[in-house]
Amino acid sequence: MRHELWGPEIHNHRISDQAAPLVSFILKYDLLIWNDKDSEPTFETCRASFELFYQQLVANSEFDLPYKITAGKIRKQTVLQSVKTSNGQFTNTKEGTIQTIVQALFPTGDSTQETHVQRKKRETVNTYSSTILDKQFTKQEITYAISTMKKKKAPGIDGISIEIIKELHDMNPDILHYTYNKCLELGIFPETWKKGKLIIFNKPGKDSSLPNAYRPICLLSVLGKILDKLLVFRITHLLHKNNKLHKQQHGFRNGRSCETANFRLWQAINIALQERVPVTILSLDVQGAFDTVWRTSILFQLTQANCPQNIFNLVRNYFTNRSIHYFQDEEVWNFDNQRGVPQGSCSGPLFWNLVMDTALDLPLPQGSHIQAYADDIIVVIRGKDKEEIERKGNAILEKLFAWGAEHKLSFNIQKTFQMPITFGGRLNLRNPPIISINNHTIQVVNNI
Repeated sequence: MRHELWGPEIHNHRISDQAAPLVSFILKYDLLIWNDKDSEPTFETCRASFELFYQQLVANSEFDLPYKITAGKIRKQTVLQSVKTSNGQFTNTKEGTIQTIVQALFPTGDSTQETHVQRKKRETVNTYSSTILDKQFTKQEITYAISTMKKKKAPGIDGISIEIIKELHDMNPDILHYTYNKCLELGIFPETWKKGKLIIFNKPGKDSSLPNAYRPICLLSVLGKILDKLLVFRITHLLHKNNKLHKQQHGFRNGRSCETANFRLWQAINIALQERVPVTILSLDVQGAFDTVWRTSILFQLTQANCPQNIFNLVRNYFTNRSIHYFQDEEVWNFDNQRGVPQGSCSGPLFWNLVMDTALDLPLPQGSHIQAYADDIIVVIRGKDKEEIERKGNAILEKLFAWGAEHKLSFNIQKTFQMPITFGGRLNLRNPPIISINNHTIQVVNNI
């Protein structure tokens, strides 16, 4: 379809290589940047107006609209359509579509099917008692927590931004100091701070008729996120003091990164190469890790770390009666959020690591190395021959899948891979080790 202001000069320049990107951009974003509506726009007037338009934007911030457009960070508005339900039928109402998507992204919990081990963990959490009480939050802690919050971010349902909170705290620090310490004293995380505003985006290149083809973002109350961050400070200090943070977890850790994870992986592989024995790598992905992790597992790990009673009570209340709310066309849909760490929370990565660290402590066969980056697990397996690697690999997968079931987590078989190290010819891709779980042979790849 021809643009309504498409003139002959624009057309001539449109087909030239030099001008094509500029004019394509103008037409793509429907920028009516020429000022004289009585005359037909020329390429020169378009370019001059366009440059002036950019200069005005960059004057405010070089990372504003021009940067977002160039980096491809402008998201298209989500268009919801009929999606396939669990019984294979397609939804035919807006409410049905939203409900199906939310159920897929935020599954509910079921305590009636728990194992003996899971019931014992729940009992430990429900009866936890400690004589240790943590000290009150200080004004300095609150000020620092506020300073770490990113500015110009969308607020939660209450509409209160971090900029407003900072101004309030600067004027009268006693208000938040009293409020947060009263929460700590009573062990209550206010209900209104547990509500998340759900935003749904289409995943690029995914089939929009599938409910898991959407990516959720939850906007939380800034007031709640500050209290959440105060809890992170206290719990991180507790875990450091008790040496409870696993050295093989490289995600969401100070002083750890992709670089440290890659270096540790190289070290593990290099040991096998120096010993001149076969070695292979297993890569596992926990499916919907942050959205499905069992909250009782998180609380149980806090009991094992001798968490102060007032901190524990506040975290336990933080996880109860959470909800998410989806707004569209002046309508709102409300859903309970029973599993996982809250989307968009400050404590989510820390709480996830508490559970993941238990996988890194599993007793694995000799000659195995396990490490993690957030919810991605890597296992290096070496053995005297291919058959020994197969035995070890199958045993490791059984342990990891059993660990996942204990914490109500599952692995994505389609994203679980094996990569044999072919250096030296001790293993090859044509005849790799056969490693399988639940009658499914793990896919062999030449890169991860």
